[in-house]
Amino acid sequence: MMDYTDVTLPAVFDDLDGGIALHHPETGAVLDTNERLKQLYGYAADELREMSIEAYTAPSTQFSEADAIERIRSASDGNPQQFEWRVQRSNGELLWVRIHLNRTTIGGVDCVLAEVGDITEYKSRERRLRLLSRIVRHNLRNEMTLLMGYADRLKRALEQERLRNEAETVLEIASEVGTLSESVRQIEEIAEPNATERSPTDLRDVARRLVDDARSDYPESEISIEAPEEVWVTADRGIVYAIEHAIENAIQHNDSDVPTVAVTVADQPDRGQAEVRIADNGPAIPKMEIDVLDDDVETTTTYHGSGVGLWVMRWCVDSHGGELSFAENSPRGNVVTVSLPKADADSIATEPNCC
Repeated sequence: MMDYTDVTLPAVFDDLDGGIALHHPETGAVLDTNERLKQLYGYAADELREMSIEAYTAPSTQFSEADAIERIRSASDGNPQQFEWRVQRSNGELLWVRIHLNRTTIGGVDCVLAEVGDITEYKSRERRLRLLSRIVRHNLRNEMTLLMGYADRLKRALEQERLRNEAETVLEIASEVGTLSESVRQIEEIAEPNATERSPTDLRDVARRLVDDARSDYPESEISIEAPEEVWVTADRGIVYAIEHAIENAIQHNDSDVPTVAVTVADQPDRGQAEVRIADNGPAIPKMEIDVLDDDVETTTTYHGSGVGLWVMRWCVDSHGGELSFAENSPRGNVVTVSLPKADADSIATEPNCC
């Protein structure tokens, strides 16, 4: 039986830009790492040796520890593996990595070598391009085709009673196109290189300001906020757009006599995260619009205002290493939750809010 007790990576691996982990070929346990992998995952090598793979895998990922161990064993049998994995760092931040597994021998001991590269930026760009493609190729084309059709009917109906209804339909479609265009503008703005310069930001301040704006824009609605304490995250303006879309969707797509929205900002110290929850009393968000946020689901219909808003929210939250989730409210409505990793305590006192 091979002894893995003292198996370590040669020092030269610490000079590499990519993360390297050495795994036990059967159990999948981490035997050693280089410096770059410690930086990526946020854990020391001694910590990773004691942790299960599941402990640093993002909770929402479709992969399991059993999947990881199966891939490691397959690589050990001479079948190299390449795949993408989502990791939860020690500070709660989520990031995408691409992993290459190959068998190797170090000091006469058979192991599996994992090359780990951070592809979070790539995944974010891929998601953004897919969204823009869908909007331009599908939504705008379909909406403008409808708009031209109704405009033609309106021209022929000038002397008829249905003129008002036709005109109202034209206005509604034009409004949808305007919403799509504004969402594209926001994504393009955030995509600028200097737009992602982040700084510690108090979510309480951001939420309060957005609630004040919503109260002014929608005086017929009841909008409350509960934010009893400072909750700091490292953010750029994208987080403003995410929360703003959540609040606006909760009001604009609400069919209640009095749209009611409750915003809650909370600290989750046990998870190292901050949360903003937006609860409403409107109709349930269509399942299709939530399901299609999954990369593996292709859309077959036109997104309207809320659907595109959800995409913008998802991209903005993902780009911060956070998570966007949805639940039913009781007795009616939705609860949209934005979860973000908290800012490092040392940085809070030295830099101002980003937005």
